[in-house]
Amino acid sequence: MGFDDRLELFVTQQARVLVAVLAIAGVACLVAAGYVFLTPTTQTVTEETNVQSVETGVDTRAVVTQNTTLYERGSTLENRSVYFMTISPDVSFRVHTDVPANQSVNVTQRLVLRTVGVRDGTPFYENETVLLDEQTLVTDGTAVDAPSLNVSTLDRDLQQKRTETGGVGQFRTSLNLTVTYQTGSYSGTLEASTPLAFSGRAYYLERSLADDRRHSTTVARTVTRPPNPVEYGGLAAAALVLFGLAGLVIRTEYRSDPEELRTRISHSRHEEWISRGEFPTDANKPYISILTLEDLVDVAIDTNRRVIFDPEIETYAVIDSSEIYYYSLDETNTHAWLNL
Repeated sequence: MGFDDRLELFVTQQARVLVAVLAIAGVACLVAAGYVFLTPTTQTVTEETNVQSVETGVDTRAVVTQNTTLYERGSTLENRSVYFMTISPDVSFRVHTDVPANQSVNVTQRLVLRTVGVRDGTPFYENETVLLDEQTLVTDGTAVDAPSLNVSTLDRDLQQKRTETGGVGQFRTSLNLTVTYQTGSYSGTLEASTPLAFSGRAYYLERSLADDRRHSTTVARTVTRPPNPVEYGGLAAAALVLFGLAGLVIRTEYRSDPEELRTRISHSRHEEWISRGEFPTDANKPYISILTLEDLVDVAIDTNRRVIFDPEIETYAVIDSSEIYYYSLDETNTHAWLNL
């Protein structure tokens, strides 16, 4: 109750300032809501256009040339993890590059077999054999070439080199794929490489030969977005709330009595010194009017007595042996009650 009275007293005392602040804030919210409603926002967005992709890869194929319990003679093996020289001495590499199909594209596919002799990490022999070097104007979206390699011959050549070097160092072979292209809008190069490994009479590619690239053109454009109802609606609602609070302040000031509020606040603050009761109407005792309830409480404290509150006439009093000190908001009723 004490806090409510203090709040009401504060509002009553500062009513003009509060109404002015609330009204200004409400008008500002209305102006902001109107601005948001009438001013659409613009935003710059980026998007990718003319997207094109180029992919290249190599498939391996080998024909079975000998009778074997593993495969039927004459069958074609494709993309196997391992091949055998005694069964399939020749292997072909199907190089295929996929380009945009709705235009003409210049494609150059190059596949090189590289042989390197290495000792202590330093090459002492290098040789390159070009298996494929073809330039093609592609109109159907795919460039395909299929060079072949006799692996048995390559293995014998490596064995001869090992014999000639007396087993010093190591000979390693690898396949290196390079694809260059030129579309109507983009150009680039794809590259891939993998060791061609031997293990006894078996041979295999350690990794796949594949690469790809994606092209696009970034375009920036300005997008106009409509006003957000949540934004301007929220500002308008805030303005209505502020105007409502201003009206509540005006109403509070009109119906509130500051002196009565101060009395109630003092009553609450000094409640331990105030007792409810009815004080005597003996005219022989002098009645002394005190200006505020707080001053009356001070009298009670100084005289070590309690404050008596008579709710029927809403009057407070300190009764001494010879005087009665009292405080009332409406002394007319008090005087009539006390026959003063």
